[in-house]
Amino acid sequence: MKELRFQLPKKLQSELVSSDIGKEATAFYEKTGKSVKRMFGYPAHHVTLSPHTQYLLLMHYSAPFSNNCGDVEERGNYDMDTKDVEKNILRLYAEKFGMGEEFWGYVTSGGSESNSCGITLAFNKYPNGILYYSQSAHYSVEKYARLYPHKEIPTTQNDEMNVEALFAEIAKNWANNRSPANLVLTHGTTKFGACDDVDKIVAFLKEREIPCYIHVDAALFGGIPNNQTDAPLLVNAKARGIDSVCVSLHKYVGFPDVHSVFVSTKKPESPSIAYIGQHDTTVSGSRSIPAFALYNHIREQVTGRPQDEYIENVRFFESLLQKQNIPYHRAPKGNIFVFDAPSEQTTKRFQLSTFTETVNGKETAKAHAIIFPHHGKKEMEELAKALKENLK
Repeated sequence: MKELRFQLPKKLQSELVSSDIGKEATAFYEKTGKSVKRMFGYPAHHVTLSPHTQYLLLMHYSAPFSNNCGDVEERGNYDMDTKDVEKNILRLYAEKFGMGEEFWGYVTSGGSESNSCGITLAFNKYPNGILYYSQSAHYSVEKYARLYPHKEIPTTQNDEMNVEALFAEIAKNWANNRSPANLVLTHGTTKFGACDDVDKIVAFLKEREIPCYIHVDAALFGGIPNNQTDAPLLVNAKARGIDSVCVSLHKYVGFPDVHSVFVSTKKPESPSIAYIGQHDTTVSGSRSIPAFALYNHIREQVTGRPQDEYIENVRFFESLLQKQNIPYHRAPKGNIFVFDAPSEQTTKRFQLSTFTETVNGKETAKAHAIIFPHHGKKEMEELAKALKENLK
């Protein structure tokens, strides 16, 4: 491997550490190193990067600028890109999700861009369609929905899309206007970790021969390795009628940069741009990714984890709540535990995400804990103890 361009001599390293910015950086990273142990409310798995990935990451930031502009399958006169590695990342997730031999996609800036891409492809295919999504879909979906005819569908008490309400809307709009169904379904909702019933929805559409495009947002659960025991995996996507899927790489995958993978069964139509000598098929246009480090990290996570890694801490934390008689809700096979919101002190200490839920017409303050393999038993025990004290 090449020597890193920005490796510092010991004298310069000493100067940096003792400088104002060096001291600020040291304090910041020491603080985050402690904080991550008690970060329970947000979907960010802390995975220690392997030495190989760390070195590849340093190589990326020491190298000349790379830009994967334009379509992932094309290349103009500009050859300083990492598209070959980007295609390897896509292939890995296409195989993981079961997207078939013919697939397209790219590494996006995050889940919001991936959802935007899924919605865009849906209306490219069915411009006279109506977009359907649940009220528990990621907030980015509602943001992009404003650009198109859309209908937000209510959810059940378990946070799943209410399929009967969805079917009624689809049937009405198909009967009145022959409007195809463009759907965003969620495989792991933000607050509860619920999964919309893809198979039941697809069966309804096929039975009535209603044209549809189905994008599945699997931001968190899509990153769980396929060898994991008792996990909410997303598989056989194409065979089940799914057109596109996205997964966030900074969530369960635990990469320290914010990125997402968008993969679909079909390449979108787009204009050819003479300036870059290729088609402009992506939402972002240009993108720069630490491709080799990212690919190496994904391969390590997807293929090299112990089979019970996902479920071990989930079962442990669930047993703590049960022993303490703390009421909670956990979606089938999920790693998200929802309970009544504790005190502000507890919420801040454990960095819990809080929200309100309406049950029987009454609003209740809720919070959730997302349990990852990186959480220590000591910290989980402290959280359960704090939740118990809030019940008194």
